[in-house]
Amino acid sequence: MDFTNIIFKFDLVESTTWFYLSSLIALALFIKFGRLFSVRNLDVVLLVLITPGYLLLSHGLFEGFQEFVWLGYVWLWGMGGIFMLRMLFDCTMVRRPLLEPNLSSGGLGFLIIAMFSLLVTNIMLVGHEPENMAPEQTEIIEDSAGYRPLEEFKPLPVVFWSAPYDDYKGETEHQSQYSAAGISTLFHQWILLGIHLAIVMGLVTVGAVHFENYRMGLGAATLYLLIPYVHELAGRVDHILPGMLLLWTIVAYQRPSIAGFFLGLAFCCYYPFHLLPLWLSFYWRRGMGKFLIGVIAGWAVLVGWLYFTSAGMDDFLIQLRRMHGLVWPGTESEVFHGVWGMGWAPQYRVPLMTAFMVMAITLSMWPAQKNLGTLISCTAAIMLASRFWNGHGGGLYLGWSLPLIILVIFRPNLEDRLTAAGQANTG
Repeated sequence: MDFTNIIFKFDLVESTTWFYLSSLIALALFIKFGRLFSVRNLDVVLLVLITPGYLLLSHGLFEGFQEFVWLGYVWLWGMGGIFMLRMLFDCTMVRRPLLEPNLSSGGLGFLIIAMFSLLVTNIMLVGHEPENMAPEQTEIIEDSAGYRPLEEFKPLPVVFWSAPYDDYKGETEHQSQYSAAGISTLFHQWILLGIHLAIVMGLVTVGAVHFENYRMGLGAATLYLLIPYVHELAGRVDHILPGMLLLWTIVAYQRPSIAGFFLGLAFCCYYPFHLLPLWLSFYWRRGMGKFLIGVIAGWAVLVGWLYFTSAGMDDFLIQLRRMHGLVWPGTESEVFHGVWGMGWAPQYRVPLMTAFMVMAITLSMWPAQKNLGTLISCTAAIMLASRFWNGHGGGLYLGWSLPLIILVIFRPNLEDRLTAAGQANTG
């Protein structure tokens, strides 16, 4: 027997096994055993309970059990609804006792490095998924909302979970070849690692700067890296990039122009467009002009990129329409995936969209006095609500709101965290 096979052999972790291992670690680190009936404990348990939905989808699609697939989507819808209500309820919470992780800062830092190293291995060991699960490649669907330069980053196969799910069947049907975008696999890998690193750094920064508790930031980053969804979809730029940009919008909230620029870049997945009323109401008294300038600058970067990557003016106008979501839902030529691709009548998306619009406008008016805490929770609630009428994700895109959900779980009382101008006025 080869000595290296004993010491250095690395076997992949089966998805269910990793779910239990990561969940036990998360519970041990973040459950406050001296205060079992606390909102923090409930949040951690609910976050753990999201993963079974992805397990059902993963194994259902891999093994051809449609009832598991349907149950997985329903599970994710249900958990998404619970978290949306939790984010809305957070706006009413005033008292937030300090509940730090059950591990020292040094231990959390070590765990972050270890888990991120596992994530690096997951992304860099590409191309080892089962041969029968190779993604299909077809043209981008022109009758649906989307940003083509982002869509051209096709899903990168990862080796962490033994049974990939929808990403390797229907979800990638609208993705184009790497050759069309001139994107090499190595370049794609570095982009993915950079996005994940930016999320980890953003969580630590919010904890250290805005929460004024470095240990809470380390705890937030640790919890992010422990969630199986992060590793399973480590190769999906469209799942993690919007969440990273929204997180850094929060990081820069005291600099309206920079925050606006990050939010403008987040428009690459269309749905953050609906965050504008909320964020404009936050900067309404002071800083709205600078914020709008930043938003326009970020939006202009996306439009410029779209212009230089289009085949001509007609193609550019089509892609510009898709970027802004100017597509009537339920058209005959629109192809649906996720839960809406399982026979559900797409016309039912219209009342869900209407309720979503009402919610986005309502949160711009309530609560009347917004602080950083309400801003984070309302932003997360809006992004969670978008999952219900997303015709191409079916509730799968947890990454758009996941960093914000984790911040809400760890946040202290933030009533005094206003814009820089607002803080100066209250002082």
